[in-house]
Amino acid sequence: MTLKISDERFNELRNYSDSLRDLFVEEVTTVCEIPAPSYSELDRAKYVEKRMSEYGFETNIDDQYNVIAFKKGNSKSKPRLMLAAHTDTVFPLGTDVAVTRKGNQLFAPGIRDNSAGVAGIILLAKALSELDVEHNDIFLVGTSCEEGLGDLNGMKVAFKSLKDKVDYVIAVDGNLGGIIHGGIGSRRLKVKVSTEGGHSWGAFGVASAIHSLGKMIAKISEIEVPMDPKTSYNVGVIEGGTSINTIAAKASMLIDMRSIAKEPLIEVEDKVRAIIEKIGLEDQVNTNIEVVGDRPVGYLERNHELVKAAISVLESLNLPTDGSSSSTDANIPLSYGVPAICLGITSGKYAHREDEILDIDPATTGILQLLLMLEQL
Repeated sequence: MTLKISDERFNELRNYSDSLRDLFVEEVTTVCEIPAPSYSELDRAKYVEKRMSEYGFETNIDDQYNVIAFKKGNSKSKPRLMLAAHTDTVFPLGTDVAVTRKGNQLFAPGIRDNSAGVAGIILLAKALSELDVEHNDIFLVGTSCEEGLGDLNGMKVAFKSLKDKVDYVIAVDGNLGGIIHGGIGSRRLKVKVSTEGGHSWGAFGVASAIHSLGKMIAKISEIEVPMDPKTSYNVGVIEGGTSINTIAAKASMLIDMRSIAKEPLIEVEDKVRAIIEKIGLEDQVNTNIEVVGDRPVGYLERNHELVKAAISVLESLNLPTDGSSSSTDANIPLSYGVPAICLGITSGKYAHREDEILDIDPATTGILQLLLMLEQL
């Protein structure tokens, strides 16, 4: 698919996007400096709603702290679109989120992931209020609870209410260049083991929650999973015990399982559950398994119109067009059978670290990318 717009229109949109450079720096800094851990995004949501409203969008914040901004379309020949950027970060309240600048880079926890995406959709709202852009109904959504154990809950709630009102979804997240058109599914379990415990000398022989948990982890580590479709598992957190000379009465672990296909994900979870049940019975300890994360698998073929539109846009900007899979807000519409992709706004590095970096210069190209997607579709 070739780009459907004239050179004159392309240059008009590029010049407009370039003019937003300083405003992007201002917006991304303001967004980043409003703390927004998963489940605590309300203050950031209020700011995003305010900005969307100022640009003429109908806005509201739902019970999940999603910002829903709507603009009625001026062309029924275009697809109805939803562009979403998650507002939450992985950093707990109390983290220093002050932004510093060195040359053409910004430094702060969460500055690229995903303050850049949020700033991007705010400036897209500005563009739609100032430019003559042909579009159908469009929703710009700041989603909550995308990260970690937030489990895409914001998008789950937002898309459930909007699924009959949109044709395509673009999640705005990640680095600029390339197209995420596959959704990596995940299942996350919290496993609790409990027993009566006791003194390590006087009650020696009584079952230990930690010892049983260790056996479970050892057996889980022996599970074989396919590399195609890629499937993985990981015990990421373990907790428990009272003291060095106390037989542990309680212990727990968090298990993350992922796959790009549904069946292998089901199979690895079944094996994990069987191991926990077997060792629990053998050791005569109590076990409890709680599902704390459930991200659905999804995939959009590379020959789909939405992906082909993104390829043509990226090619026109001399950006990579390779496809990939990840776990993003796009997973949710894909699981409903609604075409969805994920595109980034700018480059950077050290995501999920306190020394995260955002590159300023590519950001105007990232905004231009979104405007060209509207034109191309």
